[in-house]
Amino acid sequence: MVIAASHAADKGREPDAVFAVLKRANDAIAALGKDKVVNATIGAIYDENENFATLTKVNEYYRRMPAEELMNYAPIAGLPEFQQAAIDFTFQGQQPEGVYIKAVATPGGTGAVRHALYNYIEQGQKALIPDWFWGPYKTIANEHMRDVATYQLFDKDFNFNAAAVEEKSRELLAVQDNLLVLFNTPGHNPTGYTMSEKDWTQVLDFYKSCARDKQKRITIVIDMAYIDFAGAPQETRKFMRLFGNLPENILVTMAFSMSKSFTMYGMRSGALIGLSSSAEAAEEFFRINAYSNRGVWSNGTRGAQKLLSDVMKNPELKAEIDKEREYYTRLILERADIFLKEAREVGLVTLPYSGGFFITVPADNPKAAAEKLEKDNIFVVPLKMGLRFAICALPKHKIPGLAAKTKQAL
Repeated sequence: MVIAASHAADKGREPDAVFAVLKRANDAIAALGKDKVVNATIGAIYDENENFATLTKVNEYYRRMPAEELMNYAPIAGLPEFQQAAIDFTFQGQQPEGVYIKAVATPGGTGAVRHALYNYIEQGQKALIPDWFWGPYKTIANEHMRDVATYQLFDKDFNFNAAAVEEKSRELLAVQDNLLVLFNTPGHNPTGYTMSEKDWTQVLDFYKSCARDKQKRITIVIDMAYIDFAGAPQETRKFMRLFGNLPENILVTMAFSMSKSFTMYGMRSGALIGLSSSAEAAEEFFRINAYSNRGVWSNGTRGAQKLLSDVMKNPELKAEIDKEREYYTRLILERADIFLKEAREVGLVTLPYSGGFFITVPADNPKAAAEKLEKDNIFVVPLKMGLRFAICALPKHKIPGLAAKTKQAL
């Protein structure tokens, strides 16, 4: 008996790619002990003892907050001081010139991506994403009766494939006036690639040329969930200065998330930030996305919003949190260095990595390779074109030999 509406009846038939493997990894840990299992599945930081890692100062400050800040409603668009704090934390001195900037609170970066996909392309239209992508992008688009088209992220030499971005953008602009293109950078999930300023300049020059046709409306979405684990804050944000004085029919949006940067994954706090050279477009951005808040989830998590606003008003507290985050950034990079060095030694090809939570190995038959690794109690996420390793969760002592075993499984 089918009760659901026709558009919903087939949803959820395929299990979530990450959480299905994670369950098997947890089952193996329960049966064998964590010392005998390599769990490289989940995108959260674990310490060297394989315990869930949090930023101590964030945890301590949050627990001291009064109940009325933890449990009370937040305004629909988020606390005003949170909106400004999200902007300030996002740019950290790298704000572009000639733009109006607005922010609307969302439940993590996922909520921000949802608003962009729903509000800036029409029903039935396609958003443009890379062929290596976080699976929920397609899920979110399909949930709202949109779809995705993909471009080849890397060329044959593993350089950023700007030509493919341009080709696919032209194809979409030929059939739809609204173009939404989503970039996951710095520290791209699943590859760890970070777009350079040269990459950005080439992309923006192309979209400026497209914007000469005033009927076309171009929205750039930057999912920057991993930005604070991709290098020094000032360096990873330099590219943001390139977004100044763009044509009025180009809107730049940023999906800001507290999940990774503050290890507050479950508190579901973030923001969609909009930049435009048009005051009218910026006001429209705030109005329509605040309205979407009310229509989808209503209020966000006040406690997390208050924490960020307090941190940005307290330089000493922010410095302590930044220092602890820097420790985990270095730890993840040290783990990545071990894996990548051994990969080079055994001839295992990896996609370009410069930071973030994941390293990906291209594979012709990822599912079969992942199944072989699981027989050795090594759990990774098989993607459509490769294997994703959550290097953020692997202690250093479990990484040696992993590249060789992966090479053998392939």
